[in-house]
Amino acid sequence: MPLFTYIVSYAGANHVAQGTHSNFTGFAMTWASNIPTTALPSLTPVLRKELLQKAYRGAFLEVSGVKHVWRNSLELGGRELTVLAVQTER
Repeated sequence: MPLFTYIVSYAGANHVAQGTHSNFTGFAMTWASNIPTTALPSLTPVLRKELLQKAYRGAFLEVSGVKHVWRNSLELGGRELTVLAVQTER
């Protein structure tokens, strides 16, 4: 199974997580549920709960001109949270 690296950006802060999965789309909990409380300071407990509810919504879209990179974004607390999924190893 491929190794995926997830880069989560929110309110000027970033968090990186990795997981080995058959594909990147069905494994939102790899990047959403394991974010340390200090990694994204603006992600309050209320917003964290909202993130877990929204993590499976929306579609990851291929990043144009780049192989094995997909992007998803969602609104969280009036700000954009983006997730890049990068297939880093087969």
